[in-house]
Amino acid sequence: MLSVLIVGILVVGGEAFLCTRDTLLHDLQEYTFILPKAPTEQYWNRNTQWKKDINGQRTIPVHNLHLGYFLFGRFNDNPSDATINAGYYTADDALIFSVNVNCGAGTWETFAPSDADPNTPQRFEGGNLDKPCADGDIFDLIFKVEQAHLMKWLFQGQHLNIERQITHFQKGNYEPEERNRTAYIPGPGERPQGGARKAHKIQLTTTGSAVMDRFAFGRCLAWPEQITGNCSAVNEWLLARSKAPEAVGASGVYGFADFKYRMECYGEEGIFFAALQSKVHPDQYSAEKDAYCCCVNMKTGQLFTGDRNRDCQSLRDCRLQCVEAEAQHLFGDE
Repeated sequence: MLSVLIVGILVVGGEAFLCTRDTLLHDLQEYTFILPKAPTEQYWNRNTQWKKDINGQRTIPVHNLHLGYFLFGRFNDNPSDATINAGYYTADDALIFSVNVNCGAGTWETFAPSDADPNTPQRFEGGNLDKPCADGDIFDLIFKVEQAHLMKWLFQGQHLNIERQITHFQKGNYEPEERNRTAYIPGPGERPQGGARKAHKIQLTTTGSAVMDRFAFGRCLAWPEQITGNCSAVNEWLLARSKAPEAVGASGVYGFADFKYRMECYGEEGIFFAALQSKVHPDQYSAEKDAYCCCVNMKTGQLFTGDRNRDCQSLRDCRLQCVEAEAQHLFGDE
């Protein structure tokens, strides 16, 4: 069995859209990714406003921990013995949050630190898979961090969190507003401390016929390579995993990203991507409350030249026309 440990390298671009890392795994069954920077490093929060604690020391707002992890793989034989396992850990190997998908049993379980002993994992939630694993199928597992104790797993578009809660948010002198969220994940350290703020690595393992093809990480969007040549298929995939209402087939509060960051399609059949993508998901380089516009390859949806500094601009100041990208699609041969 092949296994790999990767220390995160700050690579922008790749096959995923503006991800920090996107790498092929070539049928691995063990893979460990170490974060290139701690979640509380200013690298991830360079353009956000800092707050001060009661001692006058500045501290990162809890809502700036957003990081996404995307695992893509497939079942290369009968999946009755297949499992997919992922765990988020601190530098000293203490569990933050993990998941186990058991294809043979058709079940999933998540685990968090025990209330009695933080070093002992305890079952947090669990349930049945909506769809059975099948020989030859591809699969995806997404892990989204939002706050120190707000984290989500999605497998094949099925959310693996059950409980939800209403929280109250107030900014400045505005009236408090209610927000629908998933339940807090238990663990040492009172909010907003502990939990995902202490993250150091994610460990991924599969067994049986489940193998890993690709891993992506960052404040970004990623989707399976098998659908990247069809813009409408990409958007269907994103919708199922988005925060759009569950009534329209999305994941609602359990989703990993707003559907407003979907890809814009070109043509009546919607197979091709529009050369100018006018609302691209923000990342650690974005100004606060800003996003991007980008020129893309109309067949793949990826950055046109692969250079984010050339292909993308701040959405607030976007002046891109993407003439070259459109001309290549209409008149060029690739």
